[in-house]
Amino acid sequence: MKNFPVFVFPISLEFYLNARHTHKQLLTVYNPYDFSVNFKVLCTSPNKFTVIDPEGVIAPQSCIDIVVRYTQPSASHCDAVEKFRITMYDRNTQQALGKRDIPTKLMEGEPSSTNQESFGENFHPLVSRAASIRATEDHSRVACAHPTHLRDHQPVNIVAVAVSVCCIVALLLPTQPEQVVKSQWPEWLHIGSNLKLVFSFVLGLVSMLVLRP
Repeated sequence: MKNFPVFVFPISLEFYLNARHTHKQLLTVYNPYDFSVNFKVLCTSPNKFTVIDPEGVIAPQSCIDIVVRYTQPSASHCDAVEKFRITMYDRNTQQALGKRDIPTKLMEGEPSSTNQESFGENFHPLVSRAASIRATEDHSRVACAHPTHLRDHQPVNIVAVAVSVCCIVALLLPTQPEQVVKSQWPEWLHIGSNLKLVFSFVLGLVSMLVLRP
């Protein structure tokens, strides 16, 4: 037998004597490989269980569900550990590739229901937690609305507006290389292209400061 890992979920089964809904459970067998495999299910006590489709084929990178029924639940069978063995085979050579044993047990009574005490001190029911989250979100929404209301009534930054006007006027002045063309502006008002780029950059920064929401 080769040593291929066999992936099965869950890794164990627990049936409860007084809970009929637990007498039928599923075993999911995964085939993560790039080739199809055959599988077969064996049991140490086949008279106690019924397995639907105990053998078959699993396609590459697929899985299959195996239905397991406990057909003879009895108090005399409680706490007795049985095992299912799932074996994978090569489809061509029928050589065993790997196996996995799944222990199972019949328990007395019913499965214990989850109660609040089992969560411990640091855990709370989801309903209460969701309510607290909604209350926090409402409070945050109100808190965020208040600064927005104040921002709408802030006075206009006069310095920023003045700088913007100066930059716009500077950009409208003629450029120094235009000396060939006659201009009504005096020569000292002709500014260079590099200086105009600086004024454009400052105007963009001031516009972001004034027009931001």
